[in-house]
Amino acid sequence: MLTREAVEELAAFDGRGAAVLSVYLDLEPARQIRRSYRIAFEDLVKAALERLPEAERDGLRSEAAAVGEWLEHQPPRGQGLALFSCAPRGFWRMHALAVRLRDHLAFEPAADVAPLLALLDEYERYAVALVDKQRARLFTVFLGEIEERASFQEELLPAKTDQGGLSQAGDQRHHEAHVHWHLKRVVQRLAELHRRRPFDRLILAGPEEATTALRGLLPRALAHRLVAVVPAQASAGDAEILQATLDVETRVEREMEERLFGRVLDLIGPGGRATLGVGPTLAALWADALSLRDDLDRWLQGLLEAPAGAAGPGELGWIPSVNVHETDDEMVVQVEVPGLDPADLDLMVTAGGTAAGRAGHAGGLDRPGRHAREQGRPAARRLHRRVPVRQLRADGAAAAGDRRRPRGGPGRQRVC
Repeated sequence: MLTREAVEELAAFDGRGAAVLSVYLDLEPARQIRRSYRIAFEDLVKAALERLPEAERDGLRSEAAAVGEWLEHQPPRGQGLALFSCAPRGFWRMHALAVRLRDHLAFEPAADVAPLLALLDEYERYAVALVDKQRARLFTVFLGEIEERASFQEELLPAKTDQGGLSQAGDQRHHEAHVHWHLKRVVQRLAELHRRRPFDRLILAGPEEATTALRGLLPRALAHRLVAVVPAQASAGDAEILQATLDVETRVEREMEERLFGRVLDLIGPGGRATLGVGPTLAALWADALSLRDDLDRWLQGLLEAPAGAAGPGELGWIPSVNVHETDDEMVVQVEVPGLDPADLDLMVTAGGTAAGRAGHAGGLDRPGRHAREQGRPAARRLHRRVPVRQLRADGAAAAGDRRRPRGGPGRQRVC
């Protein structure tokens, strides 16, 4: 049984310089009959040898030979195989899984557990409570197999009598009270199981009278996870319970896919929030990128043009981090704008304030900068443009040595 603890053990293994061979094979029934999974393994080894440096190929050949011999003599089990080997450190781990895996091989300093982590995240754990008025059996099903089981029963359940009158009524109430206590105990055990091994879905199985009463006792946390009530005998075997659970799992997945597909279809169309087809989807993504760029343009332009304190709370939306300070020789403006390269931005100091534009645009100012999605730079860049105050006169180009901020005049100086 694959557990998260087992995956963590694999991930923590230290080969101390020796590489680990990680092998994943699809063992679907047709491959088992022809034993063609061995051919798939050999093909994976050949492809890996071509990628490896010459110095590391002997190590892979040695590990692959040991795994190939094991595959030759061991009958396949399950529908997927995950195998990890590091012969220099005496390390060997094998997991036969009840679900299919994609063929994959890695020969690296650490075990490649990414496919196993994907399995743990993709599959949901189901809990099954098989009950009648006296007995209960609890199961958890994960990755296509039963991983845990427990059973208990109400030992002191009084039998019903055929006597009439008050005696029969009293016995009936006594009997119903014991059934209620028994089912309350089932709920308690389910809650304990969920705390110890959280499950995503819950199935109730058994005679209708017992499952109906149990369903009415479920607390909200468990009732929210209930996906099916299945008629079954309390004596049903493990294989029958597993198959019923897998059938419910398949139905739940299909219903979820249908609901998701239906929501997407509802959103497709004029004015909708979804598109269908490669062309319309790419067009929508590009439109979104342009919209985000326009938002950034407005933020930066409004920030640079508005006087300090002029904007009201929330008027500009999100405002980039800005630091303005003055030294003896210059005034420094620093703006942190996500995805904007400093070379893509020009700043203009004019009599009326400061304006920003895209660098290199013929004819002066254009929209300032490009959004990160268009530019291809996901990280924020620090924008650092220095304005030499001494170069500015009162009309926009002050005399040397005059360190005052420019006042009046229609001229403007491009910041370099």
